[in-house]
Amino acid sequence: MLVPLLLVGCWDERLYKNSSVVSLTGFEGEIGDVTAYYAYPQATTEEMKMIVIVGQGMSPRDVRQNADLKVEQILDLSELSTVLISEKTAKDDIYEYLDVYFRDSFNPITPKLAIIQGDLKPFFDFTEEMQSSTGEFYNRFITSLEENSMVIPYTLQTAGSLLFEQAQDLSLPYIKMDEEDRPIGNGVALFSGRSFTGETLSADQGVLLNILNKSLGHVARITTLYEGSPFSVRINKVKRNFTISESEIEIALKIEVVVTEFPQDHLKEKQIRTDLEQFLTKKMEKDMNEVIEKLQKAKSDAIGLGRRVRAFHPSLYKEDWSEHFSTLKIPVKVEVEIVKSGILY
Repeated sequence: MLVPLLLVGCWDERLYKNSSVVSLTGFEGEIGDVTAYYAYPQATTEEMKMIVIVGQGMSPRDVRQNADLKVEQILDLSELSTVLISEKTAKDDIYEYLDVYFRDSFNPITPKLAIIQGDLKPFFDFTEEMQSSTGEFYNRFITSLEENSMVIPYTLQTAGSLLFEQAQDLSLPYIKMDEEDRPIGNGVALFSGRSFTGETLSADQGVLLNILNKSLGHVARITTLYEGSPFSVRINKVKRNFTISESEIEIALKIEVVVTEFPQDHLKEKQIRTDLEQFLTKKMEKDMNEVIEKLQKAKSDAIGLGRRVRAFHPSLYKEDWSEHFSTLKIPVKVEVEIVKSGILY
């Protein structure tokens, strides 16, 4: 009977009713003059709508304090699902804007990150369909890009860890607003060290990056034209082999594909399949080498070749890896095999 009297309550209890639970935030500006947006839901008797608070200050922590002055309840980031960063801001040391999230144990480390083309404000002007779950909308949007193998999947935690990695560089989704004021994936933002280089890959090149990185999502598609007809394949399996020397890293890819679109048909004929395999081999090899050229131009080792060199050929690894990476010869050799051409065969 005395046991209940000895029990104590939860001394660090945090009630949602006392907080404005932020699901989406974003940064623009530079250290010394930072602007941040915080979006949280607010329920009324008729609807749930999103409220946006804008904070300004010298640093991410300072803008948070400034934003707290403008709300009736304390801002709570424990349910944060997405962080958006303007491209101009990301060209500085991006970790200066992420550090604050690792200093508070209540902050989650699983939010998605994205780089935004242009100003942030349009991304916080919510349409009616986005009003009830804006942070979750952007989280699902980025997850969809990952599942379609257009971007390499990263969270706040994995991206933050990679910013301290000398042998591999970060790449993040690059998003813009279309003519109808809807967010659209515009490719991949390439980083060198902790800064966005200003160089990007297209969405199609993002798929090739995922193939090179062997980080495919739920599906990866390649679409092109063959003799004037559409020709689409789904990547079924990728095998990689590396040949590493002091001045060259050769990447050999054996790619198994499934044909998902080819109106010309006749895929049972061996010669047709062989011609298509040779065509796709030549095209993908050319496109893969163009992706590598872009990575080297940006000094962005987004596929982690430095990690492989450091692990298996430590004598060839250079501390200034980004610079060394940009000077290497990195030819990509591709071999494509059609393993399935329809539902039945």
